[in-house]
Amino acid sequence: MAVRKFTWQDLPALLDFIGTVQAQNEQDRKVRQQSFQENLRQPDLYPEENCLLLEADGGILGCCLIFPEPSIRRAVLALDVAPQIEGSTLEEELVKQAISRSKELNAKVAHICLGQDSLRSELLQRAGFHLARVYWDMKWMGDHLPQADAPTGFTVRHFQPGDAAALTEVQNAAFTGSWGFCPNSVEQIEYRSSAGNTSHQGILFLYDQDQLAGYCWTCLAPSDGKTKGIIGMIGIAPDYRGKGISKPVMVAGMEYLQSIHVNEIGLHVDGNNTPAIRLYTSVGFEKVAELHWYEYTL
Repeated sequence: MAVRKFTWQDLPALLDFIGTVQAQNEQDRKVRQQSFQENLRQPDLYPEENCLLLEADGGILGCCLIFPEPSIRRAVLALDVAPQIEGSTLEEELVKQAISRSKELNAKVAHICLGQDSLRSELLQRAGFHLARVYWDMKWMGDHLPQADAPTGFTVRHFQPGDAAALTEVQNAAFTGSWGFCPNSVEQIEYRSSAGNTSHQGILFLYDQDQLAGYCWTCLAPSDGKTKGIIGMIGIAPDYRGKGISKPVMVAGMEYLQSIHVNEIGLHVDGNNTPAIRLYTSVGFEKVAELHWYEYTL
């Protein structure tokens, strides 16, 4: 058994591994592999330093991506291992190596997100992690979308080429100071807006005349051979908070997802964010599960 750094020569074998552990059918497998490859190539990741592979018996049994967030001194770990070693000492060694790399990045904390029933939770606690935050996994259970017209003078349009700077400015202003949020660069937003799991049509802007007041960023995810729509982010510029525009821009995003015939619509929300939960439940979302964020103090 060995933990080592990724090289681009590893890519074919690594994508085969990711397709095996993250998906149960061919359609989902292709989407997961594309998404993983896009993660490897995103700005500021440097996968040759921040992607660790666990090898045993000549094959890949585990992988950990370490996403550096230097402006808030955090590292986010994304871990995948073969089912037969989940919770084992082999996986624990991969986690320890990821912690070491996070320290090299001068991070103050490392975070990792798990489903509520993951076998990995006991392993993380043995390694020194503690539960830091609970997010809600919510699913839309409504029969029809509510009426939610934008205020007079406001208009909705899709993201267009050249919009990345404006979106970056509003997103950073809306979320800076929120738990776990790291401010984005224009380059990062430009890259993510062109990723395979989203589209320019799926990023909805709400304008007050010529001023960007808020947005809803939708994404797509594979789900048992079908497509799940996701409300990824709803951001409101600070000057427009409390003016009742979150619901209209959110419903615009949901209307878009319905127009492309997704199988279901879901979202994740910080369990401590009472105003957001109130908004989501008001349009028909219900809690179906939890996501647990674990933290390691470096």
